[in-house]
Amino acid sequence: MPSRPRIHFVATGGTIAMRIDQATGGAVPALSGAELTEAVPGLQFVGQIDVEEFANIPSEHMQPEFWLRLARRIQDIVDQDSADGVVVLHGTDIMEETAFFLDVTVPTPVPIVFTGAMRSASDPKADGPSNIMDAAAVAASADARDRGVVIVMHGDIHSARRVTKIDTSAVDAFESIMPPDLGKVRSGLVEFSAAWSPRVHVPLPEQLPRVDIIYMYSGVDDFALRAALERGATGLVIAGVGAGNVNQALFQGINEALAAGIPVVISSRVPYGGAQPLYSYAGGGMALRRAGAIFARDLNPQKARVLLMVGLGAGYDRQGLEGLFV
Repeated sequence: MPSRPRIHFVATGGTIAMRIDQATGGAVPALSGAELTEAVPGLQFVGQIDVEEFANIPSEHMQPEFWLRLARRIQDIVDQDSADGVVVLHGTDIMEETAFFLDVTVPTPVPIVFTGAMRSASDPKADGPSNIMDAAAVAASADARDRGVVIVMHGDIHSARRVTKIDTSAVDAFESIMPPDLGKVRSGLVEFSAAWSPRVHVPLPEQLPRVDIIYMYSGVDDFALRAALERGATGLVIAGVGAGNVNQALFQGINEALAAGIPVVISSRVPYGGAQPLYSYAGGGMALRRAGAIFARDLNPQKARVLLMVGLGAGYDRQGLEGLFV
């Protein structure tokens, strides 16, 4: 009889590990990863379960240094051949950033699956247990190998690159921007679609440099851009409007940053369609590209920031950085 899949849970906290504090009426960290997994009926039948408590914090409290430590730990797990699949329990607010960071920096065929919850463990309709069961099923699936890091929420399987959180409170809070979801989990059965997502790999840096996101909106000037550079930003991501356009004031600041050797990546604040150079006027995408800006294409601003940080941390030059954004 073949051995059951070995599933290694790495708990980091988030709403899934929270209960309502009676004194304040709000959710706070309360449960360990072991307590969470032990409370899921039938989980032991999915595979051999190991659980480690990596952290127990809201995802908003995570820093880039946390990503580095988490990447090193998960790389150790897969290098030691101690798991057939890894499940990371994580807060949903920053989940897509952490997942994409691992997708870029931890090259392994072993499934790495993120999940969390939109409702705390105190909620009578808590979604954490079902998400844990679904994530374990994906981590145990042979079809999940070589697909990169995925996020499993509400029965949907999303690639780390293409997923984003689209709702602040609904249990179905995540959506793949393009292409469609990678697959579904229904009653413990994992089914992958024909959808795919491009992947890039960058050697894990020792440190991550500061990269800031500058938001384009009506009437914005270059104040935030200059402030970011004064605080030590070594790269900038612009959350442009439309397909990646800015006004004249911000365009001037971007030009000066590029002239000073600061890499600038153009993304869009619009969820669908991606950033691409279409317009030639001052501040349009074509003008930004001529000035030397890099276009994020399908990556939203927060993921473009992750990739630029990793590339800069790994020592990539301008040409190398542009090659990452494909």
